Amino acid sequence: MGALIKMTSQQKQERKEPRRRVLKDGKIVSPTLHGAIDVRIRDLSQSGALIDLPIGTKIPASFGFLVVSESKIYPAVARWRRGDRAGIEFTGPPKSASLRKW
Repeated sequence: MGALIKMTSQQKQERKEPRRRVLKDGKIVSPTLHGAIDVRIRDLSQSGALIDLPIGTKIPASFGFLVVSESKIYPAVARWRRGDRAGIEFTGPPKSASLRKW
């Protein structure tokens, strides 16, 4: 997936939008995965999210990120990862998603 940059606390404070704490189900989806990776969403904003994922799970450079409770899928990229946590950035507006597919 390439090297991910670690965010400093100053960079976290300079985010475009503040993230709100949540505990929601999400999925990383991509044609290269031939399925989905189940994740837990910890923080969410209009521009990205903090997620928990299984340690050792490889994620694609770019992917779709499904917020299950909203039935919306966002185009996204990973910005950093540390152990089982990752920060992702949404790269475009969400689209409605059919949950039957995932």
